[in-house]
Amino acid sequence: MSFLFNISLVKCIKRIMPIVKYKNNLFYCRNQTKFFHKTEQSMFTAIRYSAYLPSTMKPILFGFSLLGLLGFDEEIDEELKLINTIKRGLLFLQKEDFDAFEQTLHDALKIAYNLQHFDGLTYVFDVLANGAFMKKDYVNAEKLFVTVMQRLMTKGGHENDLNILHISLKLAKIYEAQNNISKCEVGYRYCIQNLEELFHKNPENENVLGLYSLSLDAYARYLLKQGHTKEAFNNFKKSYEMCVKLHGEIFEMNVILLNDLGTLSYGQGHVEEALQFLNKAVQIGQHLPDLESFSSVYINLGSIYIKQGMLKQAETHCIEGMKNAKRHHYEEGKKEAAHCLQEIKSVMM
Repeated sequence: MSFLFNISLVKCIKRIMPIVKYKNNLFYCRNQTKFFHKTEQSMFTAIRYSAYLPSTMKPILFGFSLLGLLGFDEEIDEELKLINTIKRGLLFLQKEDFDAFEQTLHDALKIAYNLQHFDGLTYVFDVLANGAFMKKDYVNAEKLFVTVMQRLMTKGGHENDLNILHISLKLAKIYEAQNNISKCEVGYRYCIQNLEELFHKNPENENVLGLYSLSLDAYARYLLKQGHTKEAFNNFKKSYEMCVKLHGEIFEMNVILLNDLGTLSYGQGHVEEALQFLNKAVQIGQHLPDLESFSSVYINLGSIYIKQGMLKQAETHCIEGMKNAKRHHYEEGKKEAAHCLQEIKSVMM
C-alpha cells in the first residue's frame, strides 16, 4: 500500500471534507436550512463536525504519521533530518501556523532534492497540498495535488488506485469550492464509479469501504446544494450502509448520516421514516459521549413532534437536547433547544 493512503486516514478524514467552513455549522451546507411543510416553517439542525481536526488527529488525517512506509532509514543522518523537518512542519500545521508550516516544508523539499529521494519529494508535495487545502488556497492545492498524482502515475500508479481516487476526491471538493460545477461533477462521479467497481471486486476491503463511504457523503452534500434532494438521499443512504459495514453501528459518522437522512425524509413528507432514522441516531449517539453537537438530533425529533402536535414528546426531546448541549458546553445547541422549547410554549398558549 502506498504511503499516501491508509485506513486510519479514511476513519478520520470525514471530519474535514466539508472544506468550506460556514459561519453556522448546520444541516446541508452547515448553515440554517428551512423546510416548508404544509405551509408551516420548520427548522432543522445538523450534527456539527469541525472543518478542522483536533491537533492530535491531524497527522493521522493525511497519513503523515506513517513515515516508515516511505522507506526512510533513520540511521542515515540526512534522511533522519528530512523526517524531523516534515514532523516539525506538521506541528506548525496542527497549530494552523501556515507561514511557518510552508517555510519548514520548503526546507524539507531542499533536503529531499539533495537526497534525490523520489518518494520523499512526492510525500512533501502531498503534505504541502493538504496544507494549502486546509488554508483554502485552492489554486495552489490543485496544482500540488496534480503534481502528486502525476508522480504517482510515473511510479506505475493506475487511474483507479486508491491514492489517485483519494486525490481526485479532494480535487472535486476544490472545484466545488470554486463553483466549477462541470469539473466537480466529473470528479465526484469518477471517484464513485471506480470505487463501486472496486467494492464489487472486494467488498471486505476496508480502504475501499472507507473512501467509498466518504465519497458518497461528499457527493450527497454537493447534490443537496444543487437541489437534487432525492439523489442526495440515495447517496447518503449508501454512504451510511458502507460506514456501518466498515465500522459497525456505533460510530460517530453513522449518527451524522442518520440525522441527515431523517431531516431529508421529513422534508419530503415521510414522517414515519424520518422518526425511524432520528430515533436510531439517538440510540447510537447515546453510546458516543464525545459527540459535541449530538443535541441536534434530539432537537430535530422535538421539531417533528411539534409539527405532529405531539407536544409532550416534543418537550421531552427538546429538554434532553438542552441537557446534552449544556453537558458539552455547546452554545449553539443551547440556543436551538431554547428555540424549540419556546415554540412548544407558544403552541400550548
